[in-house]
Amino acid sequence: MHVLRLAVLPLMLGLGACSSSLFGGDAAPAPAQTAAAPAAVPQATPETAPAAQAPVAAEPAPEQQASAEPGQPARWGALFVAGDHSITAFDNATRRFYNIMQGKPRMKLARLTSDPAIAPSPNEIASLGTLDESLGFINSTEAANCFLFMTSHGKPAGFYLSQHDNVGGLLPPRTLDWLLDRHCGAKPTVAIISACYSGIFLTEGMEQPNRIILTAARADRPSFGCSAEQTYTFYDECLIESWLWAYSWRELHEKTTACVAQKESELGMTPSEPQAYFGEAVAELPMP
Repeated sequence: MHVLRLAVLPLMLGLGACSSSLFGGDAAPAPAQTAAAPAAVPQATPETAPAAQAPVAAEPAPEQQASAEPGQPARWGALFVAGDHSITAFDNATRRFYNIMQGKPRMKLARLTSDPAIAPSPNEIASLGTLDESLGFINSTEAANCFLFMTSHGKPAGFYLSQHDNVGGLLPPRTLDWLLDRHCGAKPTVAIISACYSGIFLTEGMEQPNRIILTAARADRPSFGCSAEQTYTFYDECLIESWLWAYSWRELHEKTTACVAQKESELGMTPSEPQAYFGEAVAELPMP
């Protein structure tokens, strides 16, 4: 049986940039060391995922309830993931984004935190296993579209999950690609990854015709706003503000990028240059 794994790395968290520094250096394991190729593990199950267990209890917590009307399939299944709890900005963003989407009709929603103090149950703590379960949960009623928003620190090799296996690890693009293939399949899929170096998620099979991918930075650039005094990171704040005024995913990306650039310019920071990919099959996909 093949098992998916994350790169387990003890990390020291940065304050200004949304990245993390390894003890004594910046090297990180290559993604090839962290996950089996999707083609080789079509039935693989992450070892952290409890067998045959739903991501919510029989009476789900409010933040895990479906809001689709009874008897009608959800238009969107949406998952929100805060990958680290060293600062409150990540949970602030997923909570705010969740509340915005909760007001839309026919949504099935779930939210994962990395803070055990606020998690309704262990199944709501972000790890490879709960990502797998929760993506399955939001798509279990054949939702027409699939949405994922993840925010955390990042490294050039992937997205940081501070609570994975209780020690933390990096989620690389090829593992996320496998998870999206497994649970979203060919349905229209939007993935927003907010972290330093998150442009890496436009590689290793992530660019599919049925996907829209928005990232907070280039693959070789940090993003900013990861400090204790910030309510949101720069990218997350701009994304949330722009969401209320955008009429398409392209417009959302353009408005968010312009907002981020202005914040960074005012502080004299190296531009993070948020990235985007629009698959040809979903180029005109309506926003929720």
